[in-house]
Amino acid sequence: MVKKSEAQMEASKAAKPMPVFEGEGKKLVAKVDGGDIALYNGQGWEPVFWAGINLGATTPGHYPGELSPTREDYLRWFSQMKEMNNKVVRIYTILPPIFYEALHEFNQKQEEPLLLLQGIWSPDEALAGEDRKGRDAFTPEITRDFRQEIKDAVQAVHGDVTLPERYGRASGEYRTDVSEYLVGWILGTEWHPYTVQVTNASHLDMPPYQGKNILATEKASPFESWLASMLDYLAEEEMKYGWQHPVSFTNWLTTDPLAHPNEPLPQEDMVSIDPMNLKASAEWTAGYFAAYHVYPYYPDFLRYEGKYQTYRDSSGKINPYAGYLHDLRAHHKGIPLLVAEYGVPSSRGMTHYGPAGRNQGMHTEQEQGEINADMLRNIYEEGYDGALLFAWQDEWFKFTWNTIDLELPWERRAMWNNPLTNEEKFGVIAVEPGNYVSDQIILDGKTADWEKRLQRVKRAYPGFELSVSHDEAYLYLMLKKSEGVWDFSKDRLDIGFDTLSGGSRTADQAPGITFSQEIEFLLRMQGESNSRIFVNSAYDQHSWLYGYIKGMLPWDERYDQADRGIFLPWKLTLNKALYLPETKKTVPFEELEVGIMKPGISDPEDPTYNSLADWYAKGNVLEIRIPWMFLGYTDPSSKQVWKYPYEENGIVPTESKGVGVEVFAHSNQKPFSREASKPLLYQWDKWDLPTYHERKKQSFEILRKAYETYGMPKPQ
Repeated sequence: MVKKSEAQMEASKAAKPMPVFEGEGKKLVAKVDGGDIALYNGQGWEPVFWAGINLGATTPGHYPGELSPTREDYLRWFSQMKEMNNKVVRIYTILPPIFYEALHEFNQKQEEPLLLLQGIWSPDEALAGEDRKGRDAFTPEITRDFRQEIKDAVQAVHGDVTLPERYGRASGEYRTDVSEYLVGWILGTEWHPYTVQVTNASHLDMPPYQGKNILATEKASPFESWLASMLDYLAEEEMKYGWQHPVSFTNWLTTDPLAHPNEPLPQEDMVSIDPMNLKASAEWTAGYFAAYHVYPYYPDFLRYEGKYQTYRDSSGKINPYAGYLHDLRAHHKGIPLLVAEYGVPSSRGMTHYGPAGRNQGMHTEQEQGEINADMLRNIYEEGYDGALLFAWQDEWFKFTWNTIDLELPWERRAMWNNPLTNEEKFGVIAVEPGNYVSDQIILDGKTADWEKRLQRVKRAYPGFELSVSHDEAYLYLMLKKSEGVWDFSKDRLDIGFDTLSGGSRTADQAPGITFSQEIEFLLRMQGESNSRIFVNSAYDQHSWLYGYIKGMLPWDERYDQADRGIFLPWKLTLNKALYLPETKKTVPFEELEVGIMKPGISDPEDPTYNSLADWYAKGNVLEIRIPWMFLGYTDPSSKQVWKYPYEENGIVPTESKGVGVEVFAHSNQKPFSREASKPLLYQWDKWDLPTYHERKKQSFEILRKAYETYGMPKPQ
């Protein structure tokens, strides 16, 4: 073991101590006590409900393997977590030494320390295999690498290791022991179902694993025995320090032990991992608990399983999420059960519908807070032992299936913020463009923020002035009338956008207008319910992929001709057509017109704040913000857009000249001017380091109150 310096020993003594139970050569601060998780309070064991948060490992411009957060970031986040009444922070993997140093430093000043759930990352890519068909978990190199990761994690938490520099992984001298703040270990990630299937099929006659601390029961599958062996190894490594902490592994709905006969996708219910087939021996006093990621919108059985569609929660409302929680809790009799991830995002885009409006995206920050608080209540009332919200901060590097092919090159995804990718917006801390809040353009009908923009182009036209600017998330337009005010009961705008060669000078959605440039996109502004963005049919990725290529949508043979002037609504796919095996029904293809432009004020300090707002008009000022992807940008930081997919037979990026903006303004169906308006070409410099700042979302305060209600201790 690494010997600590006298200064480090003195610093450790100065820390505000956690009550530690010592007996039989073991130290514990938490343990499984009956069916509860309990904390030692200096006199006895107190059952607790862990209301906590999941913390990511990155900041904008970086990927998780770069481990970019600083000590100052961690200290600020810990303080805000406590302000929100978080009791526990979960991390997914070994973080750099500064994380553990910052946690120790922070907790020295706290009456109640911020507790830690340490995750240990499994070799998920190796387990899934390059072909994603799964590999045997007992493959020697997989087991070897996972055991090494477990050993490194234990030594890091106990401040007793120097990890060499390794690509994508933490390294450095770990000299800060945070074991007194550790309340549990969660092993692994969401297990690939084909990995479970392959492992089980490869070891049909394997006897259950019998470890000294953690063992598998007679009913255990080979994969469950493998998990038991990994947890047992973790326990052995911990006991080298004389410590024990409760242990678990990650599970999720896809591999839960329940039957879902109406699940339409076979891989979502083909294998089970049952935590009840593992148990702790009498030697492992700290015990063992179950931990699941439980989101309200996936898999699809949450929408189509009949018994969940009639389940009522304590408030009397139909609540499929609570129904599933109820069944999961009933299965895990006698052991603690933790929801290790839950949540919905405050994103402009959406990926999946969920029952009771708990969709995977397109929620305001207010809605995000209310839904997450309500799910916390459901988890609490169904008898769980904790709930860890996903996630603390927004993460720009994240991707999701219905936008990933439009974010190219993928290695630059972290350089910009895509509001249409729901995975980027799960945080209670917003991470937004600009070094400061004051750097942003706010949709509020005021012009002061525009007047101080260094990157701004403006041009006067008959009847109005057009200004254009941008940041890492949006292209912004401001149209300022020369006389009168904007009134969309009378006014209409048709705005064409040209980003690369090709396109059409006419648009069927703007009859009677001929643009002076060939456009890919048309923005029609015509009031609260009829403002939307359209895409040239030959440039539309949605109808190309799901109509022309896959035949899942109606397709018109004229769609591949850009100069036809056919413009289609901007849509994202939410689900392919599904067949429900139990009820024998077919659910049609699901898509969403995300290009409908929503009015509202984007100032978080305004009482009418709408985080999903796209435009706002006040007096003679109209402000619009357009997500880069709405204009075909696969990466605005390198100025790349996708080419016409019919010509390339795919989504292929190319550099754009910039955005040509051309406005046709009408009032009472008459144009402001009969003269053709010269397009404004907006250009900007590429960037390799984005600017950003943090802000507490509206959901923060809602969850602060909820966490105060549902925090420790656990009611009896």
